[in-house]
Amino acid sequence: MKTPRNRRVDNPPPMRLMERDVEILKAVHEFRIMRGDQLQALFFGSQSTTSYRLSRLYQHGFLDRHFLPTLGGLASSPALYTLGKRGVDILRRVLDCGPKDIRKPPNNQELSPLFLEHLLQINDFRVAVTVAARHLDYTLEKWLDDYQLKADYERVVIQTPHGRKRNVSLIPDGYFVLQVPQGRACFFLELDRGTMTRSRFRDKVLAYQAYIASGQYEKRYGTRSLRVLTVTSGPKRLENLREEAEQAGGGRVFWFTTSNLVSYDAVLSGAVWQVAGSSHLEMMIPPSSRA
Repeated sequence: MKTPRNRRVDNPPPMRLMERDVEILKAVHEFRIMRGDQLQALFFGSQSTTSYRLSRLYQHGFLDRHFLPTLGGLASSPALYTLGKRGVDILRRVLDCGPKDIRKPPNNQELSPLFLEHLLQINDFRVAVTVAARHLDYTLEKWLDDYQLKADYERVVIQTPHGRKRNVSLIPDGYFVLQVPQGRACFFLELDRGTMTRSRFRDKVLAYQAYIASGQYEKRYGTRSLRVLTVTSGPKRLENLREEAEQAGGGRVFWFTTSNLVSYDAVLSGAVWQVAGSSHLEMMIPPSSRA
């Protein structure tokens, strides 16, 4: 039975909730909103199987669907998934938690194109890291997204090139920890959309440097291990941002790549990263570190 993409039918095809379905609900809850291809990368082997299962989860109210306005209309708009009412009920039972422990899906204001573009790009990177870690037999121990980091963010004092001191907030787009053969590797993520001025990016570099030097980072996260990953739109923008990091005295803590190079087979083990102060492309986890 073929069901409509954008509305639920009164008598949906029968389904039985499987263990993988619960894992899908957990992922959508953690990522807040996901495209079908992101869920396919995490859970399925084919697009047809993905569409079939996500349709069942939508029709039975475990997931909600959203569509962006496109020139081609509904047929050309990718489906975006958030947690549905029945999905919330399932997770409350599975996770043994109360209503306040379940994140609210993005509201209509948050579903604006700019918000969605940024969040989905962050989620693209997260999916790539998750799948890559799985294939390489690494453990993704922790992922804190910007929603969690904004709830308890840090402030540091930086000194501008003109000698003035400023108190600035530090809110990365993500923080994650990988367990790899040589130990734990910890990262902050910055997703650059090309809207930030170069001077503001330099301030961000100074803020990270001040944060590390103050001991606040080690105190909060219990480690000195840290790299700041910046994913940006293209080679020229990357060159400009790396130059600002270098002029601000940033060294090997600051790593850069472009969004088109972020894929599960390259993000961790491909030479797709440029490092402040170096002219060579580097791997995040080099071969000598892998079993």
